[in-house]
Amino acid sequence: MSTQVNEASSPGTTKGTNTDDIDVVDRVGLDMGRLCMNDLYSDVEFLVEEQRLPAHRNILAVRSEYFRAMLYGDMAESKQREIRLNVPVDAFKKILGYIYTGTLPLSKLDVDQILDLLNLVHFFGLQNVEAAIEKNLQQNASLSNICKILNAAHRYSMNGLRKNCLNFMDCKASDVLNHASFEMLSKELLEEVVRRDTFVAPEVEIFRTVCKWNQLNPSADIKTVISHIRLPLMTVSELLHVVRPTGIFELDQILDAIDQVHTRKNLHYRCVKLPGEKLPLKTFTKYVYDHVTKIPKFSLINCITVTVSGGAEFTVFVSNDDEVWDEVGVYALKSNVTKDIHFTERCVRYISIEILKPNQNENYIIKVILKYNV
Repeated sequence: MSTQVNEASSPGTTKGTNTDDIDVVDRVGLDMGRLCMNDLYSDVEFLVEEQRLPAHRNILAVRSEYFRAMLYGDMAESKQREIRLNVPVDAFKKILGYIYTGTLPLSKLDVDQILDLLNLVHFFGLQNVEAAIEKNLQQNASLSNICKILNAAHRYSMNGLRKNCLNFMDCKASDVLNHASFEMLSKELLEEVVRRDTFVAPEVEIFRTVCKWNQLNPSADIKTVISHIRLPLMTVSELLHVVRPTGIFELDQILDAIDQVHTRKNLHYRCVKLPGEKLPLKTFTKYVYDHVTKIPKFSLINCITVTVSGGAEFTVFVSNDDEVWDEVGVYALKSNVTKDIHFTERCVRYISIEILKPNQNENYIIKVILKYNV
């Protein structure tokens, strides 16, 4: 999607119904644009990457509090004709263009250019431009740039953008881990991603990626990061042949994790919160009256909507590993009547519906929707 900063809501249009009114705001914008980086009437020059960029103090001061303080305040620059700025010249030219014309075509810039621009926009305090850039980055986030955008959102306290980035990464966790750009994350953000319950990927993948990040950042202390690695979610083989050789965890920690793998108790699963995902179970063959369905991801649910053709009494079971099953309850439904079954939220990977006292002449069809109801 394209995003453009434009301060004139309808340039060139006549406002009101009085035909005596004059509105040439578009012409004024064009005239102002001609003055941008033009020697005509200029009274200050910016030296940026050895380029001389002429400007007009009064225009800059009216349009920017930063330049007002610089050019008319107590700063040394207020008495200088030439002012050197240590900023990227291309981004600074775009800022000048915006100050003079009120427009900034973000749709023509790639993400790297927009991030360079964001640094100056934040520095110069152009809040409306910053808001437009935040919207643009949300619309153009992708696997290849999401870590760059998250770093920027964190740096400039753009909380809405930061939240959207983390949600994006949750949805594509394994892809994000395997992408080279993941190495760009700061330690603080790496820790934030790894500790999220909703960042669902094989735990061994998360561990390997943290190790790779540490190899590229050897001076970083990753103790707080690895404290969020959930060892009991790995297999015994992964613990012994992947984790143990790194020496990152003590042997006692690995043995405790192995014990939890065997007992399957108190496992802190990573799971996504389902808004309402339809998972129809397959038609049951006659004389087979229980069925297990595997959910694509570990999912946090607190409600199951069930419909049974033919009607029946049935038991609902849920599990994380297809070995240890928890009974949710016993229910009865008339044919094709839908029922919401509510229970305490839990992380689930498998669901089983067992028909009780089945009619052997009935070919049951069960449909299930897993939900997280707020």
